[in-house]
Amino acid sequence: MDRIGGSRASVYAGILWIACIPLILIGCMRQQHSGEISQAVGMSNQEVHIEEGVSEHADLAAYCTSLRNSSDPFFGRQQFERLATELESPTFPTLSWRVSILRELARSHLRFGDTDEAIRLLSEALDAEMSERPEVSHEAELLEELAIASMKMGELNNCVSPDGRLICALPLDDSVVHKDIRGASGAIDYLTRLLELEPDNIRAMWLLNVAHMALGAYPNGVKEEYRVPPESFESEHDIGKFEERAPLAGLYAVSTAGGSIIEDFDNDGLLDIMASTWDPCKPIAYYRNDGGGNFTDETEGAGLSGQLGGLNITQTDYNNDGWADVLVMRGGWMKMRGQMRMSLLRNNGGNDREGQDGTFTDVTEAAGLAKPAYPSQSAAWADYDNDGDLDLFSCNESMREAGAESTALIFPSQLFRNDGEGGFEDVAAEADAQNWRYCKGSAWGDYDNDGYPDLYISNFGEENRLLRNNGDGTFTDVAPALQLTEPIDSFATWFWDYDNDGSQDIFVAGYGEDIEDVAKDRVGLENDGPRLRLYRNMQGDGFEDVTRKMGLSHVHLAMGANFGDLDNDGYPDFYLGTGAPSYDAIAPNAMYRNDGGRGFQDVTFSGGFGHLQKGHGVSFGDLDMDGDQDIFVQVGGFYPGDGFVNALYENPGHGNRWLSIRLVGTISNRAAIGARVRVEVMDRNGITREIYATVGNGSSFGASTLIQEVGMGPAAKIVELEVWWPRSDLWQRFRDVPLDSRIRIVEGEDEIEILE
Repeated sequence: MDRIGGSRASVYAGILWIACIPLILIGCMRQQHSGEISQAVGMSNQEVHIEEGVSEHADLAAYCTSLRNSSDPFFGRQQFERLATELESPTFPTLSWRVSILRELARSHLRFGDTDEAIRLLSEALDAEMSERPEVSHEAELLEELAIASMKMGELNNCVSPDGRLICALPLDDSVVHKDIRGASGAIDYLTRLLELEPDNIRAMWLLNVAHMALGAYPNGVKEEYRVPPESFESEHDIGKFEERAPLAGLYAVSTAGGSIIEDFDNDGLLDIMASTWDPCKPIAYYRNDGGGNFTDETEGAGLSGQLGGLNITQTDYNNDGWADVLVMRGGWMKMRGQMRMSLLRNNGGNDREGQDGTFTDVTEAAGLAKPAYPSQSAAWADYDNDGDLDLFSCNESMREAGAESTALIFPSQLFRNDGEGGFEDVAAEADAQNWRYCKGSAWGDYDNDGYPDLYISNFGEENRLLRNNGDGTFTDVAPALQLTEPIDSFATWFWDYDNDGSQDIFVAGYGEDIEDVAKDRVGLENDGPRLRLYRNMQGDGFEDVTRKMGLSHVHLAMGANFGDLDNDGYPDFYLGTGAPSYDAIAPNAMYRNDGGRGFQDVTFSGGFGHLQKGHGVSFGDLDMDGDQDIFVQVGGFYPGDGFVNALYENPGHGNRWLSIRLVGTISNRAAIGARVRVEVMDRNGITREIYATVGNGSSFGASTLIQEVGMGPAAKIVELEVWWPRSDLWQRFRDVPLDSRIRIVEGEDEIEILE
């Protein structure tokens, strides 16, 4: 407490925001493996070698087997045998060594969700400590780890089931108390003992409050000196409660971290959902919208059950046939073990309503995208050369690791040029787009309005880049000159026009794994944590960093993220899925509302978005066809025992007008990616304003529908709808467009089509 400073009361006011010091969701166990112990028991980081398979999925299955049988820190199981052997015949027969091995073995069990065994091993270690009283005591650490393991037990026994409602969303109340109280009760006992040793332990205070919430004993059950004030749960604006109904809609699944897509894959007019998991032994999930508020799992029927793993996914129409295809990215965060190929899944078209099969085919090898395989979790589609088909930037992770050979982890990013016949060629070297940095996010946008898409690259640990498209097949990094290089540690990114001035702005989320920075930020103290960044495009005069001015100068462990329009007011809002691989890095996910381009309001708690598990793929789309955007979030951590269930937030509606626009390119790419939309609306008082959008799927981690779902506030009339097409440079203008309608516009055709 002393190192944070301030009075105890002021610190408590911010404890709630210490997102990742979690929670019922919990796995707050620190997965920091001791280098000394790892070396002693032979835990290597050697590369997993994959033999070529004879089928299109054989290599994916082989990768699964190899990883499970390795010492991989996420999915490997070799640690169990080695640690058990070390317990029987210790290398160093001292109490401290035995306690360390017991803790490591407990962490391995917790990594796979075996909370009972983890608690047993930690209890054995604590008993040994208490009976022998060594000079260097681990009592406090063991009490904290026991509390965290107990809370994880409470989560697994109460929250991760088809019957479970969103018990893990702040603020917790009496309606979601745990039926199985063993986990939360045990945590309260361990935390109380810990606070007797360390009265100013903020982490223990926070966990104590959450454990009491899980039992319905908050706030009165928490001693006043340790209580998080209930007013800490208030939002800056009441956005209205979004109901979380994934289990009710047929979307229940427990999975680790992954990506998500909302798109109409079968062209039936209804938006479907895809979700992935980075677990190398589990497949993509494809949920088809039945039009009645429910979804059907069509994974096997669509030929996707062999598509294993994938930390992120995104959609496109790479072959201009009018059907949305899918790209799967693999290997992110896994360094040398991450050299696993991506998958390009061609949509074969049709659905059973048309008597066709509705399947996907893996065409990665034939398209030239399978080799070389580099670790990646971000990729972005655009027609960078304006030839009418979509090209691909693969944002690969390049880094130097201490003690490794200089080229061990040097992986270039790739720019694949579409040849228009189903194949791709990597032209990154001649285009000067290889990046050579630890790329975590990438997004295309035309910041200078010259008709050629530019590329923003978010790097972890190094400066970000803005590659200006020179129009001749090459790029120039202008980020340093335009002061767009920060934050140094960053993740999700996108282009958008947050203030509706016709120029594309840039958002990039800082990503730090230090919970101390999050805690300090939430209590208003100085810290070095990487903040969000919002760069306003000054319409040809560079960019202005408006982060602080817009109320966004905060530290979040933002991973998955995306933007959409929560209240149909015509200004884009955004959702941040937060967390980190370690069990002690779980923070409430966050939602920010755009207040008319004047600033952003935190509406996390009023909207019910404060999910305490780790948010990854985030997608916006009108799933129930009622005119407002719903949000699907793929939720889950990095360890097998940290899996969680999907979240679907149904929009309650806000009474504003809307327009849904499906664009079809003929000269430009069929998916219309990069096309721009301008809507001029008039309210009842005759006041007009303009609303802008650019076709794309939004963020670098999570994919929203390519259909443009435009909110228009209290508009009384659409004065004019204007569409610009990138390859043809054609402007189309339409009047007498009906409000609250779904329309289809084809490049070059004079009339719009009203869709049912």
